[in-house]
Amino acid sequence: MIDTADSVADILYRLGFQGGADIALTGTWVTVAELYQWADEAAKAIAYESGIFVTLDATITAVAATAAYNLPATHVFSLAVWLATVPLRLTAVRDLRALDATWTATSGLSTRCSFDAGSVGTITLYPNPTVGGAITQLAEELPADIAIGSSNVQLPTVLLDYFSYKMLAGARGKESDAAMPEMEAHFLERCALYEKIIEHLYGTGH
Repeated sequence: MIDTADSVADILYRLGFQGGADIALTGTWVTVAELYQWADEAAKAIAYESGIFVTLDATITAVAATAAYNLPATHVFSLAVWLATVPLRLTAVRDLRALDATWTATSGLSTRCSFDAGSVGTITLYPNPTVGGAITQLAEELPADIAIGSSNVQLPTVLLDYFSYKMLAGARGKESDAAMPEMEAHFLERCALYEKIIEHLYGTGH
């Protein structure tokens, strides 16, 4: 478990502040809220670039005669899907059309699912299910928002410095009298090394 509040406390002196009370003064060139915002953006970005926040999601319930369902708002991509205990083959809509010219009207025991057959943010079952049940997904999902008061991220502590460097890069890249573009570039290069490690350990996004 990472607490990005530890990153905030660690980098304050590197940004020229003496502590939390110093950065909280009115009119400072960067705020604690901004530091957390950059950490949140970093977490969301790596959720798309890797399989670092994979979870088993069973929040959707299918019913007979309904093929399309809204995905969770935090859904990024799915690795595997089941309807009740039946594994569903992930299939592009072009392949559904090639498989069955009248696929939208076909009903039966669902054996496939598509993420591009309906509107963005939906999953479509094929054939149109005659039997309902939980749609269980092994899926990458966005982590909870990182902000003041909700600073924890479900990641190994070795990645804490990744968020520290993202905060430093954001601060030094912000337009202000304290901007240091060369340091922003330096910190982003360090982040890129961490992203390679994350990709190696967790795989790339799909």
